[in-house]
Amino acid sequence: MAQTYLTREGLKKLQDECKALQRQRRELIEEVTRTRELGDLRENAEYHAARERLQHVNTRLAELDAKLTQVQIVDDLPVSDGEARIGVKVTLEDLQTKEQFAYVLVGPDEADPQQGKLSIAAPLGKALLGKKKGEQFTLTLPKTLVPYRLVNIERAL
Repeated sequence: MAQTYLTREGLKKLQDECKALQRQRRELIEEVTRTRELGDLRENAEYHAARERLQHVNTRLAELDAKLTQVQIVDDLPVSDGEARIGVKVTLEDLQTKEQFAYVLVGPDEADPQQGKLSIAAPLGKALLGKKKGEQFTLTLPKTLVPYRLVNIERAL
């Protein structure tokens, strides 16, 4: 399985989610046991609903376990001077609108554009990787081309 790139903050969020799901799993196991005792399982909607929720929780726990065993903390990765890499904050200028905005480049599990966290798997994130400060590039989207200039690169944390 591929590395899971996370900040320390992102790792804590995944660990917290895992703990919450483990508690929920224990509760659901009790609910499945309790509803199983209500009678005929073919017509026991509560039992089937509890089993389905338990299955979803187990699936998510398995996903989290796989990710957490392959974590690479991006806060500790070496950053080449002036090069866009995971874990850095980039400031971009849209050359059409002259608008500037900043993002921290993160792994897909932490992506949250509204909070300024851009996934390296997103089209813009992919286009940024390896670019140098001052470099211009064009992002090719399905129906348009967007020209950008990489204004600044700095350590995110």
